[in-house]
Amino acid sequence: MKFKNFKEAHSYYKYPSTHRFGTISNEKGVIRSYSNGKNNDKILNNGKKIYYMIKNEKTKEYFKLNKKYNKKLRFFRKIDNYVLDMGLYSVNKFIDGYVILLKK
Repeated sequence: MKFKNFKEAHSYYKYPSTHRFGTISNEKGVIRSYSNGKNNDKILNNGKKIYYMIKNEKTKEYFKLNKKYNKKLRFFRKIDNYVLDMGLYSVNKFIDGYVILLKK
């Protein structure tokens, strides 16, 4: 699904917190994450595999909870003049400052 901006996407799903954060979470892990294309995030295999750069240790711990609870997270990506809802992803593993997300 395409949205005109991330604020619209965030409102559509009625996520808690603000649309200004790249990753939001709760006690069971990450709820959603967003790549604005300005970091070194890598989208591979037609969007089936994402290398998402982890910004800090606290965020990494939330991604670890997703893996522990086998909980999927929604991933958004900024593309030119719109934001793409790429769907739900599972946390696969952690490598060199990235969390690897997989879509099956």
